[in-house]
Amino acid sequence: MENFKEILNKVSAIVADVAECEVEDVQAESSLPNDLGIDSLMGLEILVRVEKEFGVKLGEEQIMLMDTPHNITQLILQTPAMVAA
Repeated sequence: MENFKEILNKVSAIVADVAECEVEDVQAESSLPNDLGIDSLMGLEILVRVEKEFGVKLGEEQIMLMDTPHNITQLILQTPAMVAA
């Protein structure tokens, strides 16, 4: 599996794409709603893209913890990858 920094970079790129901003504007501790203007629909888009990119399935309770790129990265590392059928 990739290391924390590699995953954080990919998560930041996904967030930047959804927020329509430059990846340099996305910091590890940037608040998705407050700093980047991510609303609930955009949050779902990030969730779907993260699950697809990293092969993980995040539960509803985990989604509420997805408030910064750093926290998303931690969730990815803590979640077992799905096994392709």
